[in-house]
Amino acid sequence: MIIAHSKKFILMSPWKTASSTCHASLGQYNESVYPRFFYYNGFLNRVVTQHATLADLTALPEGKLGYKVAAFVRNPYDRAYSGFIQIQRDFQEQPKVEIEPAWITHLLRAQIATNMSRVISAGFNFDAWINLLPDYEVYEPGHNTNMVLHPCHYWTHVNGEQLVGFVGKVEQFEHDFHRFCDYVDIEPPVVQLSNVSEHETEPTTGDTCKYAGRMSRRALDRINELFAKDFELFGYDML
Repeated sequence: MIIAHSKKFILMSPWKTASSTCHASLGQYNESVYPRFFYYNGFLNRVVTQHATLADLTALPEGKLGYKVAAFVRNPYDRAYSGFIQIQRDFQEQPKVEIEPAWITHLLRAQIATNMSRVISAGFNFDAWINLLPDYEVYEPGHNTNMVLHPCHYWTHVNGEQLVGFVGKVEQFEHDFHRFCDYVDIEPPVVQLSNVSEHETEPTTGDTCKYAGRMSRRALDRINELFAKDFELFGYDML
């Protein structure tokens, strides 16, 4: 998350919702003392990353300061496909990283191995993978620190109540990014794209979902089931 004490705002960072682009674009305002990569948080008594949820924020000192809180969300179809690609990228990159204390490195590598084993079992096929993914991997954020597909409303709602004052959408990022800047009363900086894979630059097929056209009916139904609450809360259409 981005914590701007000088401007009194916090921008949450759900997985696969342009969080790296937000960090790159808003870096001048970020005064967070928390690492972006994997670390042990003493307030939460577990390993987290920059993607700590809104419930996590309420347990942190910064969550009690009365700052404006915002988040960007993304349609579940594109988040799911982008997460599938991210898991494979993590398998290539993250095992090279050493984290102190060493047990966090061991945890990270074990989680990467678990995530990648499902991709391999699915034959690197998205449709097979999303149907192999257990519900608990999606719904339980404390189980797997490296799982990229928890529901977006974990960063906007707590116990069914929306606690963030602004929700933007990745599908209209530049427009909503300017709206966000108005909300937190800052001059809109130049947007600096970051962590955008070759898949993210492909054109859409005429709607806001870049990747849904690649998915089988069974995969679409599985995503509809897993992320039903996100569709409802953020107004995304189920296919």
